[in-house]
Amino acid sequence: EFEIERGEMGFEFMLNALRLCDGFQVNRFAERTGLPLSTIEHTLNAAEAKGLLYRDHKIIKPTEFGQRFLNDLQQMFLTD
Repeated sequence: EFEIERGEMGFEFMLNALRLCDGFQVNRFAERTGLPLSTIEHTLNAAEAKGLLYRDHKIIKPTEFGQRFLNDLQQMFLTD
């Protein structure tokens, strides 16, 4: 059995959630990780600025470009 450390929860969530073409509901991040979305806000902004991510007040999802470069998008969250 392997337990994910609290500091890795954001990355682990995003690693899985970004694989979903339809994305995920914004509130899901806090529900699943116990962390506020603000912990990854900087990376969300950077990914959005690069055209890898779409988000609004309800949903976060990879853009078509982000889907093509999914590994790069996911890796951005590794340093959070």
